[in-house]
Amino acid sequence: MVTRIFLCNEQTEPEIRDFIREAIADISEGEQYIVTWNCGNIQTLKVGDRAYFKRIGSANQGYFASGTVVPADREYQLKLRSARYRELSEAYDIDSQANNLRVWVAWDACVSFDEPLRTDYLRQLPHFQGMPLEPQSDAGVFRDEYVRMLDREWERQTQKAFRAGKGISLVDVYYRWGLEDIQQGFPQDALESFRQALKLNPNFVKAYLGLGDAHVNLREYAKAVGDYGKAISMRPDKARLAYYKRGEINFLLSQLQQALADFQAAIEIDPNYADAHMSLGNTYLKLKSYEQAIACFTRTLELDPNRDLAVFRRGRSHYILKEYAEAIRDFSHAIELQPSNVDAYYYRGLTYSQPNIADETLAGDDLRKAIVLYQTQGKPDKARKAKEFLETLAIDSLPKAKPRSAYAIAPSESPTEAAPEALTSSKPMVVEDDETSDLIIAAPTIATEALEPIVTPISRDEAIAAFATSDEAIAIAPEPVAKIIEVEKTIEVEKIVEVEKIVEVEKVIEVERIIEVEKIVEVEKLVEVEKVVDRVVEKVVDRVVERVVEKPIPFSIEDPSTAEKLAMISVMAQYMRDGWMVRSVDKSQCGYDLECHKNDLSEAIVIKSFTSDRQSFAISAIEIENARSNKDFVMWVVSGAAENPEMRCIRGRELFEQFDLDPLAFAARVKQSAVQLDLSPIALEMPQFET
Repeated sequence: MVTRIFLCNEQTEPEIRDFIREAIADISEGEQYIVTWNCGNIQTLKVGDRAYFKRIGSANQGYFASGTVVPADREYQLKLRSARYRELSEAYDIDSQANNLRVWVAWDACVSFDEPLRTDYLRQLPHFQGMPLEPQSDAGVFRDEYVRMLDREWERQTQKAFRAGKGISLVDVYYRWGLEDIQQGFPQDALESFRQALKLNPNFVKAYLGLGDAHVNLREYAKAVGDYGKAISMRPDKARLAYYKRGEINFLLSQLQQALADFQAAIEIDPNYADAHMSLGNTYLKLKSYEQAIACFTRTLELDPNRDLAVFRRGRSHYILKEYAEAIRDFSHAIELQPSNVDAYYYRGLTYSQPNIADETLAGDDLRKAIVLYQTQGKPDKARKAKEFLETLAIDSLPKAKPRSAYAIAPSESPTEAAPEALTSSKPMVVEDDETSDLIIAAPTIATEALEPIVTPISRDEAIAAFATSDEAIAIAPEPVAKIIEVEKTIEVEKIVEVEKIVEVEKVIEVERIIEVEKIVEVEKLVEVEKVVDRVVEKVVDRVVERVVEKPIPFSIEDPSTAEKLAMISVMAQYMRDGWMVRSVDKSQCGYDLECHKNDLSEAIVIKSFTSDRQSFAISAIEIENARSNKDFVMWVVSGAAENPEMRCIRGRELFEQFDLDPLAFAARVKQSAVQLDLSPIALEMPQFET
């Protein structure tokens, strides 16, 4: 197939502006715009040829539309009307003359007639040098070596025009639809949209990126790697995003060396690509290359200072390297940036507990915060782990009862021996406190006769008091004696403080024990409440069953109405046992049978039953509409409701994927080509539609 240029002069095509307005409207709805166009006497056009439309004859000469040559409807095909034109392709129209043939062309992109892709602009580009931009007749062939460059420039022009509201491209329409399908949780539909875009433009790189994203959502990672690789091969110099996304998949698949190569390639294209630096750091962290990881996270923060995960993971790397001061700095900064970063609290607590830091108070504070946040965020295993470490930390860090000045004045075994020696020494007594290194000076030499009343068998405190009040002591050395008395008072105060600290610690430990006991009691109460709820639910279910089967209603396990009732009982019982509030709305004509609520969750339930003689069930039009539009819509299909019910949960569009819908009778039958339904009991913790 070739690319051709069709010429347009506003004097010969006065309706061209109307054509462009109509084309923009049709293309925005996902439809090509069909035009018939003069090609002179050229008879070689084929279905599938690419076509560009160029404005000529006045200012602003350039390309304003693009499309593909398509078959004319059979009733208009020239080759079917005349044997003379039997060799022409199906594109030629009967509205032709011998020297003025016309073909059908489907436009897939156009811009305002006054803002085309100008020829004089293209002529200035280096890669268009020497290119013949002035075809002499309609449907002239565009040289192949320039086609891809023209496609790129045209793509830029249509996107620019679209942003200004002056143009549109069907490729972009399909691409945007694909992105919307991914965001709304329909990756299979997105695949089709991206493929439609590539049919129109096989060189549309962004469509390959979209295909890769859709395959990632479908967990088809090998296909995603292929899609990103295709985008890279088409534009290796502009493929930083493709390299990055392929690196993310390789990282996910633990192919770390390939991931390194992809992230490094993305950075080579764009050295300021913060996401690539971040992912490269994560890969180095996974490979235990902690110095390289720190360098990558640091570069990430230079480009994006508010990225808390980069700060946290750099802190993790410092922690592993035992660079605890740097680790604490990073964990604290991460908490400032994101106060809910529970891992930062946990690891900062671990860092504070290291031997060369050993600040048990700060460690305990962080670990307690981590426990609360882990529980709030629904991470009980991590909360348990933090709690176990906190308990170990509390046992190992009990304070030791050691007075701060135990050796300031050593107590003597015999006052008649120690006291005179201390007071009659010819040298000053110097005692160094182990912790404070304060020096305490003893009294100078005192006459022996002055000490005689003191060395009688009395207590040490009484001796000091008596000596302090004697006239001789005051006359000889008033200041040293006062210092000794002051030291004694200091020692007593310090002992009282130490005892008070021990008592406070014991109180804290006792409070923690009381809290643990209260928690155990609360858990036991909850267990008892759950048992009571189970018994109540059993009774409610029994009553509902009694109402269903009480006479004079005949009970038959093959009766569809009975099966429907038993199916509803089974579903209601399951929801009630799981703590949901259940309300029956089957008579309100709202399109579902039950409304169920639990915390912030809500579900609109429709219940259908299979019996042994049926493989289909009735479904109303409003139920079908709810399946399409209501994000809370849930259908339960119950098999064997009368004996051993087996339930299958179907959400939203799964109904249309797993069942054939009869539009006349609105009966849903299992598709023959589909895999047999797995009607086995499943848990009710099903993910909701993402909004």
